Amino acid sequence: MVNTSKYSSLNIGLIQAREALLSHFRPMLNDIGITDQQWRITRLLAENGIMDFQDLAKQACILRPSLTGILTRLEKLNYVVRLKPSNDQRRVFLKLTPAGEKLYEDLCRSVDARYKVLEQRFSQERLQQLSSMLKEFTNIAVDIEEPETE
Repeated sequence: MVNTSKYSSLNIGLIQAREALLSHFRPMLNDIGITDQQWRITRLLAENGIMDFQDLAKQACILRPSLTGILTRLEKLNYVVRLKPSNDQRRVFLKLTPAGEKLYEDLCRSVDARYKVLEQRFSQERLQQLSSMLKEFTNIAVDIEEPETE
């Protein structure tokens, strides 16, 4: 049996760090009536333009059934529109509406200001190191999802 006890707190530590980070942003999201998942989707669509449903689910780390409900709520708020290509009705693409783009632009100012506060407390260099390490860890995790067989 493999002893994983020395790493067992890594998962909890990452979750706690995520919650600590979101505690700086949730109040501003709550003030405008959107969730952090809705903001994640809005941000990804603003940064990538039109996205395929599957790609959006993967990049946002949201299960597809959950994403469907979140997108329905974003559509009702007039922030997102679904596009279906005429040549393949099975695929769904998404993009921000002008209202969704405005939401993104307006909220980015507050988000950027909050990151400035985090930089003052943690330093820009350390935040960049953390971000780099997390990207590296994510890439390693993706690489080891399928163990190689010989």
